[in-house]
Amino acid sequence: MSTSHKVGALRVRPKIRDQKPTGKYIVDIPASLTQTGKRTRKLFDNRRTALTVAQELNRRSKSFAGPQTSPKAGLLFRAAAKDWYEHEKLRVATLKKRRASLTTDEFRLRSLIRFLGDRDIAHITEQDLIAFQRSRLGHGRRPATINSDLATFGSVMRWAIKQGHLDKAPATEQIPARRPRLVVPTPEEAARIIDALPKRLQPLGRFIAETGCRPGEAKHLEWDCVDEVNGWVEIRAREGWTPKTQESERRIPLNDAMIALLRELPKDGPYVFPGMTPDTPIGSFRKAFNTAVAKAGITRNGKPVHLTPKSFRKAHATWQALRGVNERVLQGLLGHAPGSRVTKQVYVQVTEEAKRAAVITLPLRDQI
Repeated sequence: MSTSHKVGALRVRPKIRDQKPTGKYIVDIPASLTQTGKRTRKLFDNRRTALTVAQELNRRSKSFAGPQTSPKAGLLFRAAAKDWYEHEKLRVATLKKRRASLTTDEFRLRSLIRFLGDRDIAHITEQDLIAFQRSRLGHGRRPATINSDLATFGSVMRWAIKQGHLDKAPATEQIPARRPRLVVPTPEEAARIIDALPKRLQPLGRFIAETGCRPGEAKHLEWDCVDEVNGWVEIRAREGWTPKTQESERRIPLNDAMIALLRELPKDGPYVFPGMTPDTPIGSFRKAFNTAVAKAGITRNGKPVHLTPKSFRKAHATWQALRGVNERVLQGLLGHAPGSRVTKQVYVQVTEEAKRAAVITLPLRDQI
């Protein structure tokens, strides 16, 4: 046979002398696969041996291949991040992404651009990402924060791949992040915190604790989503605001006391819990909440605890689970997808009271 045969980047061809096949075969190895950076030829006694060697060299070249060069080299990370951000703004405008999520991404991009902004996206390696992790740790950032930064980096790179700017993106191992120990207030403690809040915030705090709504959902709740007759509220997308996920759009039943409380609230604007003016939603009330927690004297082992408005949502999930509410029902109340592991792993907490109630005493006779 006088024709050549391609094996990956290599080529197997017969050795010709005086325009006649010699019976021997040559394997042409391109410069990109040699240590010297120069093209190499190897001679073998027969075609079968040459093909076997070529296939083995091709296999090794795939195993040890370095980072692939982008087909469109020259795009800096800061430019890719800017284009991705503009694309995400369009997603927000079309209600495919929450504005709060975009704001979070913007903060994460700042640290990434400071470290990787002038690097060509095609040449960012795993070692660069490890260096980024080390730098952020050196500046006192928490592992969870750094992992979130790299999650946004991954989003930018996946977008670049989709746009054809890149063949593949580097990845690196996340930094182990120890889950913080959460404190779940008891219903009695939650009532004390609510009583310690300023009068105008007490209905909001009680609403979050009794419904398990996200604080953002409660703050953006409008009167046309409240059915005072049938006793429910509806969480749904509005102009300029969207729930966290599609599953977050749901109806939540209210108890009679909550219905009565809502009926007593003024209806001077669209929002159930308005801000300083009736036509705007209430802003952050974390500072007031922290003050209320301290004033209520909520402690564990004699020490003050850290709670946030979202703690009421996790407390609600825990209370419901301890009451024996079916997990699927609980997911529907919280706005979690069916089968979501977040419900059990993040929201439902094992309280000290529940563990103490589970202590078993065997009916053994007293021993002398």
